[in-house]
Amino acid sequence: MDGATGDEGTFVAVFLFPDELRDSFSLRLPIRGPAAPAAIRAATTFAGAAAVDVYRLIDGSSWPASAAYLYAETVPGTVGDDSEVQQVVTPDD
Repeated sequence: MDGATGDEGTFVAVFLFPDELRDSFSLRLPIRGPAAPAAIRAATTFAGAAAVDVYRLIDGSSWPASAAYLYAETVPGTVGDDSEVQQVVTPDD
């Protein structure tokens, strides 16, 4: 790794919302590959059921220090491996 990351082996993922009804936020996540993940899935609930918020990469120009993701949708389901966040290298669409 070069010195571009704040904590070696991690990056800051910035999550944005198109409607601005929810505040943007950021998380420090582990680097899992040579490029920013194409999507990030985060565990949530919707109407009391397990769901996943899907965020799509919109700016990876500061990789590996950071990457920006835009909220795309909430879908039914869970994030695997009992984790709260899943990094997706290739989007499923």
